[in-house]
Amino acid sequence: MANKHKKKSVSDRMGMITMVTVLLVFLGLGIFAVIQSITQSGEQAKEKVNIKLDGQPTVGDPNAPIKLVEFGDFKCPTCKMFHDEIYPLLKKEYIDTGKVQMAFINYQFLGADSVTAGIAGESVYKQNPEAFWKFYDAIYKNQGQETETWATPEFLTELVKKNIPEVNADQVSKDLKSKAYEKDVLADNQLAHTYKVDGVPTVFINGVMMDNAMDYAALKKAIDAELKKK
Repeated sequence: MANKHKKKSVSDRMGMITMVTVLLVFLGLGIFAVIQSITQSGEQAKEKVNIKLDGQPTVGDPNAPIKLVEFGDFKCPTCKMFHDEIYPLLKKEYIDTGKVQMAFINYQFLGADSVTAGIAGESVYKQNPEAFWKFYDAIYKNQGQETETWATPEFLTELVKKNIPEVNADQVSKDLKSKAYEKDVLADNQLAHTYKVDGVPTVFINGVMMDNAMDYAALKKAIDAELKKK
């Protein structure tokens, strides 16, 4: 009887070991599946999109190998920081050297006067595409408080008159009063939704959304990696 009991104990232990081993295998497979799912989600988030730049303000060589797109709101304080801190670095190192062509696309959503500011930008662009970038500089230099309604037709007309002499400020004023290019701004906003832009500033480099537009080191790394492919 004692021997039988001993054999049964060994058998029980072996069964337990087998069960634990099977559970560990399934647990390992589950962890692998979760990791794979996270990896695939990350890859999907980094999926390239084809952002067409026709009709959008651009600066830099049209034949540049790198296309950098900024979605921005003229009332956004962080967009102003991008303009003040990141854009000059990009311009000096990549845009002015023919490596990057940069585009700006409206995502004007912080207030009704965000759209008004976007209309002014469109009006300037339609008159003189290159002059848009003077508007880009001037509006961020003179940006008001995010919580205040400062981008009025009067303010924007005066801004153009003082800073962009090559553009007809009276025409900008007329375009603002008639909301001539509101549909263009709203179409840009829709593009932002299409490309899953959920905040500003958002930057794409050759169709890939960057995690943080304010991280110049990361932008530089992504640009340099793309340049090595060319």
